[in-house]
Amino acid sequence: FNLGVGYNRLQLYEKAILAYDYALAIDETFASAYFNKANALANLERYDDAIETYKETFLYEHQDALAYYYIAECYEKKEQYDTALVYYNKAIKADPLLADAWLGIGISLDSLERTAEGIHYVKKAIDLQPESGVFWYVFGDMQSKLEFYEEAGIAYNKVTELEPENKDIWLDYANLLDSQGDKTKALEVLAEGVKH
Repeated sequence: FNLGVGYNRLQLYEKAILAYDYALAIDETFASAYFNKANALANLERYDDAIETYKETFLYEHQDALAYYYIAECYEKKEQYDTALVYYNKAIKADPLLADAWLGIGISLDSLERTAEGIHYVKKAIDLQPESGVFWYVFGDMQSKLEFYEEAGIAYNKVTELEPENKDIWLDYANLLDSQGDKTKALEVLAEGVKH
């Protein structure tokens, strides 16, 4: 099992899977080995296999919010957003403080062209983890999509504070300002981004 963990950290996912399989050959009730194997499968974009392996963890331990979350994420990556929503909701039911699951609901709803509905879930994720630049970035993108440009600018500015090394946010923020006719501010944002 620990060999698998080591391979996983080295991003040698095939070797990690083999190591987890050995652990499961020794003890087929080793839930953590199923969970980590599923993570490795997901990293290899073998989402169907990952989903089935995550579900196997439920045979040997209580139904965990994180396992539901990762199952939902696999469905999201397969663009099966309705099914992803089912599992994100199961994750939230198991752990209402799992901010990533709230974000996942928002992103899935956005992908289903239900952005106005999804934005409320992203806001809930931000309420739970206000220092997450990723959450603010998604929030800004969704606000921009809904043409709430002032709110998008506030969110993008927050990302520049939280993750100044993220080059994409400086470009997106400057593009937003430029699209609104504020070329001077857009240039200021780009100049500040270059410093970081």
